[in-house]
Amino acid sequence: MRVSQVPLVGRRPELAALREALDGATHGAGRCLVVAGEAGIGKTRLVEELLDGVDTGTTLVARGQCADSGAGPVPYAGLDGVLRDLVGALGEEAVLDAAGPAADALGVILPRLVTVRPGVDGGRVPEVLTDLLTTVCARRTVVVVVEDLHWSDDVTRTTVARLARAAPSTHLLVLVTYRSDDVGRRHPLRTTLAELDRARLAERVEVPRLADPEVVELARAVLPDAPAGADRTGAGGLGELVERAEGVPFYVEELACCYDGDIPVSLRDVLLLRYAGLSEAAQAFCRVVAAGGVRAGRDVLAAVLGDEALERAEPAAREAVDALVLQADPDGYGFRHALMQEAVEAELLPTERRRLHAAYAEALATGPATVPRLVEQADHWWHARVPDRALAAAVTGLDAAANDVAPAAAVRLGERALELWDTVPDAADVTGTTHHDLLVRVAEAETVATHVDRALALARQALDEWPADDPAGRARTLGLVAVQQLRAGDVAGLDRTREALAAAPQDDLGTLAGLLRLDARAKMLAGRFQEAVAAAGRGYEAATAAGDRSTAALLLNTSGLARLSAGDPGGLDELEESRRLSGDDWAGRAHYFTNLSDHQLRLGRFAEALRTASAGAEVGRAGGSGWSSRAMLEGNVAEALIGLGRWEEADAWYRRATNEVSPSAWAVYLAERWTWLTLWRGDVETAQAMGRRHRAVWLRFAEVEMQVRGRAPATLAELALARDDVDDALDLVRHAADPGRLSGAYALTVLAVAARVLARARATGRAVDVGPYEEALAAAAFWPTHRLWATVFAAELGRTPWPEVSAFGPDDGAPAHLRPYALVREGEHRLAAGDKARARELLGDAAEAARDVGAGSLLARATSLLHDAGLAAPTRRRPAEAGADPLTDRERQVLELVAEGLTNGQIAERLFISRKTASVHVSAILRKLGVTSRTEAAVVARSAAHPA
Repeated sequence: MRVSQVPLVGRRPELAALREALDGATHGAGRCLVVAGEAGIGKTRLVEELLDGVDTGTTLVARGQCADSGAGPVPYAGLDGVLRDLVGALGEEAVLDAAGPAADALGVILPRLVTVRPGVDGGRVPEVLTDLLTTVCARRTVVVVVEDLHWSDDVTRTTVARLARAAPSTHLLVLVTYRSDDVGRRHPLRTTLAELDRARLAERVEVPRLADPEVVELARAVLPDAPAGADRTGAGGLGELVERAEGVPFYVEELACCYDGDIPVSLRDVLLLRYAGLSEAAQAFCRVVAAGGVRAGRDVLAAVLGDEALERAEPAAREAVDALVLQADPDGYGFRHALMQEAVEAELLPTERRRLHAAYAEALATGPATVPRLVEQADHWWHARVPDRALAAAVTGLDAAANDVAPAAAVRLGERALELWDTVPDAADVTGTTHHDLLVRVAEAETVATHVDRALALARQALDEWPADDPAGRARTLGLVAVQQLRAGDVAGLDRTREALAAAPQDDLGTLAGLLRLDARAKMLAGRFQEAVAAAGRGYEAATAAGDRSTAALLLNTSGLARLSAGDPGGLDELEESRRLSGDDWAGRAHYFTNLSDHQLRLGRFAEALRTASAGAEVGRAGGSGWSSRAMLEGNVAEALIGLGRWEEADAWYRRATNEVSPSAWAVYLAERWTWLTLWRGDVETAQAMGRRHRAVWLRFAEVEMQVRGRAPATLAELALARDDVDDALDLVRHAADPGRLSGAYALTVLAVAARVLARARATGRAVDVGPYEEALAAAAFWPTHRLWATVFAAELGRTPWPEVSAFGPDDGAPAHLRPYALVREGEHRLAAGDKARARELLGDAAEAARDVGAGSLLARATSLLHDAGLAAPTRRRPAEAGADPLTDRERQVLELVAEGLTNGQIAERLFISRKTASVHVSAILRKLGVTSRTEAAVVARSAAHPA
């Protein structure tokens, strides 16, 4: 039903922005718009006006509305309506087909749609729903509206962010609304909005208050019979209405109800104007609906009132609908505006409030035990002030939300259960659990919600309370504390792991296996490989004896990777055995593909790593795995692309994915690689900002994990050199001289950067001792790529000519950027020696190689050297310079997407062509423009779009 039947007044610029966005989506230029404004300002009315003009024959509209239960967001409420509209428009079978192999995740939102398999969680919903919508919008324009985002849960916010990333170059328009006055400094929506703004993924449409003349225009539209001159200022008439409405359209419409009467004094009275004019029966019905929230489903209302009572209340309901207090839909009743619901709910008497909330809680218990209903049930018992029922429902809701990955709801209910515990006699009997066990469950929920500090505090409290006569439980809780410490980057977690193992009963093989896996993994990540192998071996024996095949496979995987990291090729056999033992278990298979591709990356076998990680990601996608488990594999794909010189593709992935990964060690890996890539691509200012933002976290995790230790300080040192802070760079690479801190591949790449820092320090007159670094280099001689990086080390220090470095190729494990870097350094050397002819040749080759890779920093450096030396850079005459555009319309379209950094596969998806056709178009573009790389083609495109 329409929110308002009166004309839209004073919103011409805002409506134009929405219509422009819709037109863009219709022509394949999708966008995300965020409509913001205070309560009652007309956000929904604005969206309604846009949608009234939509051609439903060519455009599909899917709308959802977030909801608040009175104590927090209702999980998935904002997505429920979207999915229902899709099913209504396309049919269940078409929706499931479009969603692909992971379609059963949609059953988390809409249980009647599909049976949810065991292990399927709500964390997969954003990815699956995004894939579904992008598939649908390939055939028609799709408008997704999610209203009241200030009441959104984690999954809904993540889905909106994913849709915003997917929208450009598609037929998808994403419209979201939120109350700006309800989003304070600590509101979780602020993080999402900030990220959308930072990545330029959304445009804001701020809806302001109406000016006085606009208020008069709206009032006259509501009151067409108002006499001329009634809009004067002062008491009485429209003038007083204008003053009292303060430019808020909702207040204008409500105040118009009492035109020629007494204008209410308080805002509360304004909101209750229509309600106050209802009969007693209609008011009573409105209060029942208000206790259920902004909207109450018919099935729930029938359970609350009884079927016969609901039928008898139909005349009262109709009266409330006719008075524009409520609005009806096929499934229930809702308030015309949330402000009105809040005002009517405040009218409930204390006994009436408790009675109605208890009735709603009982009613919700009779329906399907979905996560949203369980959460609402818990909230109603809370509002009903029935402590024992509220506690029991909170614990049940906590478990359901945690298993379903609705972290905000799980945390909220868990914290409430802890708050209620001491107020309920025999709380353990009521909940079927103990206080210390509840603390552990809440800690685990806090972990999923990435509240690491809070999770650690709760785990420690659980440990303090754990009964001494349960050594196994105490040991597992010690392990939980250790995990939280390690996740926080606290090296003390390693000591806590040892304590847990010492406390565990040696005959409890299940507990022992789990703790030994934690111990082995922590030691492997810390670089203590032999200790990790020993712990994994003990754990494997315990898991096998306990019949725990899954844990046994994971322990084999850890052992295999530790052996490989120590230079023992026999670790490959253990990785393969771990894969066999995992069978169809995705967790084990994901570890196999991730760790094998990671090992291949460290060997410099980038093409192999790309195939392995891509195959693993495809297996996960086909099996319906969630984004979080595939992110590691896709991250290894991106890193392989860096090594292969496909930097544009890698950068596009990092831009899309990095901000979707929860704070963790894995987030550190991704942010560090993206920062390094940003620096080498030539965006030094952005890279410096990224380094400043992440530095403290990176260095904290470097104390715990060797992979971080072998990457983050080196990247920070390169950033320090870029700003000429040699002292900071020296401090950052000092750990590279300690063989106990780094090993193998991680030591070699850091030492190469350290040599550059040492050379710069010597050039500035600082006294540095190279000896310890040379010893560390010798200690890493066992690693297969040692010769490559030892040559780089020597060249940086001036001991080896740079052509020896440029002679290394992919078969030697050399990353693609190393050759142009070596050419630039040799070009510098030749210029210094006065050999300009050879320098010009070298720097020209370096520029071309840098273009091919996308290494903007090297391209700029080579070009600058040529320019400063008075040497003309080698150029090609491009056909476009002759005056005629050599490209077809389709090729120009492809070129624009190349300039955006899209891969051939992504271009194919955007233009609805095959990957092969996209590749043919790109090859033709390079040939016609006379360029050799996508980067150079992108430069041509940008130059054409923004001529000097």
